[in-house]
Amino acid sequence: MIGQVVLPTNQIYLPLVEEHSQEIEGASRDTYSYGSDARQQLDIYTPSSAAPTLGGNSRPVLVFFYGGGFANGDKVNPMRPLFYKNLGYFFAEKVGLETIIVDYRLIKHGASFPSGGDDVDAALSWIDQRYAGQKRALYLMGNSAGGINVCTWLFEPTYLQSRRKLIAGGGSTGVKLAGVIVLGALYHFQNSSAPLREALGGYFGEGLDDKSPIASIQRAEEAGELTSAEWPPVLVMDCELDPEDIQKSSQDFVALLKKAGTFQLDYVNIKGHNHISPPLGLGSGIEAEEEWGYKLGSWLKKDPA
Repeated sequence: MIGQVVLPTNQIYLPLVEEHSQEIEGASRDTYSYGSDARQQLDIYTPSSAAPTLGGNSRPVLVFFYGGGFANGDKVNPMRPLFYKNLGYFFAEKVGLETIIVDYRLIKHGASFPSGGDDVDAALSWIDQRYAGQKRALYLMGNSAGGINVCTWLFEPTYLQSRRKLIAGGGSTGVKLAGVIVLGALYHFQNSSAPLREALGGYFGEGLDDKSPIASIQRAEEAGELTSAEWPPVLVMDCELDPEDIQKSSQDFVALLKKAGTFQLDYVNIKGHNHISPPLGLGSGIEAEEEWGYKLGSWLKKDPA
């Protein structure tokens, strides 16, 4: 069970990032509202002049939605405030991305499917307006529950127009969705335990299986969108120590997208990590913990927008 590794994993990684707390806390971070709800806020981490360059004069933008089972999560962890700041710092200063970490509504705020997709849509609309007139490559990333929300936005017909707009981009002056990264998401719930299905029901309600990312893909396919539309490159990541149901659903997700034949698709299984550890090790300065983050940066460089 994922819940059994949360506290021990946090206890292992916190001292590692605390050794670099001065650098992490020193990163440029500004908070903005992207909607009318109190939870609709985001933090923008701006790289310093010393950070690597990835996109010429205009730095690429990474938009990150964290996980937490639709019940927990904050762009700055209130109990361990270095967590997620460390991710913003790492991708801004070590990779060179303007990095945006987004809060979204949880179950305790009244969230229910498809509100996660709505919040992704609202945040991306705000970001698109913020960078209007600038040529920016935008990379959208979701981890665990955040990855499910990203998939909801990417595949549900509800978001077709805003999705098409970002994928097409604005030519020489506009934001273009240049890639999507999904880390440790559960793409269907067929192999999930009864307790997990019950917990997921708090967000998805009745008809759980009809609201999964794979169900969203099937709706896109029924609408003729899957094989006819232009899609951004997709990177699917999971971890060697992820639960079996997550790894199995990742394989099924990848197989379904490959079958469509219209996706530039890559898959990475991160060795030595469990479900929650990848973001926690960033900013630690430890090669084995940060390797996946640098590899992600290399993936972005493969096909810059």
